Amino acid sequence: MSPKAGGEDAVAFSTSQLLPIENEWLRDVSTRLRARQTPWEGFQRADLVKANELPMLRAAERAGQQGQMEAVVQKGPEYARLYIQLLGKLSRPDTIQSVLLLVDDLMQAAPKHVEWFVEAEPYAALVHALEVNDVFVSLKAAQFLTLCICKQTQQASSYDAPPADVVEKLVKHIKRTLANATATELADDGANGNVAPILLCMVGELMRSAHVREMIWHRDTEANMSQRASDTLIAQLVGVLRMSMASNTASSRASGNTGVPQLHYLALFALWELTFLEEAAQGLELHFGVASVLVHVAQKALKNKVVRLVVSIWRNMLDASEEENAMRLLGAKVLPLCDTLQERRYPDGELQEDLAYVQRVLSQRLEQMSSYEQYKSELYSGHMSFDNPAHSLEDFWKENAEKLTEQNNTDLKQLVSLLTSESSDSTTLAAACSDMGKFVQHMEGGRRRVDALGAKLAIMNLVEHADDNVKYYALQTLAMLVSTSWR
Repeated sequence: MSPKAGGEDAVAFSTSQLLPIENEWLRDVSTRLRARQTPWEGFQRADLVKANELPMLRAAERAGQQGQMEAVVQKGPEYARLYIQLLGKLSRPDTIQSVLLLVDDLMQAAPKHVEWFVEAEPYAALVHALEVNDVFVSLKAAQFLTLCICKQTQQASSYDAPPADVVEKLVKHIKRTLANATATELADDGANGNVAPILLCMVGELMRSAHVREMIWHRDTEANMSQRASDTLIAQLVGVLRMSMASNTASSRASGNTGVPQLHYLALFALWELTFLEEAAQGLELHFGVASVLVHVAQKALKNKVVRLVVSIWRNMLDASEEENAMRLLGAKVLPLCDTLQERRYPDGELQEDLAYVQRVLSQRLEQMSSYEQYKSELYSGHMSFDNPAHSLEDFWKENAEKLTEQNNTDLKQLVSLLTSESSDSTTLAAACSDMGKFVQHMEGGRRRVDALGAKLAIMNLVEHADDNVKYYALQTLAMLVSTSWR
């Protein structure tokens, strides 16, 4: 799991060639589909199936039912072309289901020959199937699109890159379906076909491709800069971790929901693959605020493989941008967690090595940082607490209040953003209110600056906060902001 040079061979992938998406719900659907008779003769009369294709379809159905696919595999390229042509012609969901089942039979029987479908120019037909209002059809179409795209990007010398609009449509479909699936399935494990794990496996497969990783990163960071961060696949992956955290309660465990660790693992695996793109490893925390989420996941993780991925993501982040990411990871309290994890003495040698590396880099960086740099690391992590004595020390604010105004109030603006962010927890809000009061107290013209940035309105809103600690510090700071005795 240790990071290496960021090429395609650097990632030791755990996903199978055909994606590990089989589950009981999919097996039940497939069994029901095999039990019915598809009226191919009627499609022949409608001139949708040619006379020579009818016996091919009947033979493929029998072969799939009996598990004897040798004759079909021998004509693999011919069958792949036939199936793609049919998907492009047919419109009835039940018949498209039957064709996709035949596609699945052939892919399972010849997993090393996905190129048969790539060479049949499958994208228009599979995108058409992707949009059919049927869960089985859309999942299978997404699976086969994923496999074809990955095959094409892995053999770039043999094929052109897959069409960018096809990748975009697939990613949008996965993102939209994942958003709908995760909340439902976390509340009721397995009741809706366990769609979320299937989709996350597809994301992991897509992230195997350096070409697709780069496309996703550029698309998502552009959306982030346009204030549409939540409308991204990466934000969905982080959202899976956040939602899983929220659902990890006694009630969800009592209901028998055992899917949370697996959802954690699959989302983390995709994020880990993403960090083998250097610019993604550099900017993951900056754009998507993952550090504190990863800390929480690692703290609660019962599976070593989950901790292993978290630590490996941190290592890739530090390798890509040690100075900036070390500050952000320190602010997210990664170092004390590393100390705790070291005490567990994991039997996994690579995990121990990565953990020691992260701990060493962060410890060295902490020793080199000034007290204000340490404060900034916490400020930009998005999560603050009074465990850091800087929030209470008058001498710290006398020496450093003015630094918040440097570079056009950059750090002060970050402090204001914590007061208005929906993701700020009560401890962070209380510390931010206190810091704002200290700033006004020790900075000449401080009240005027925070007024201009909208801090007073934010603090007025927090006076009604449900948490007593937030309410207390908000009232204290508001008194300074409205009093004429303060500068």
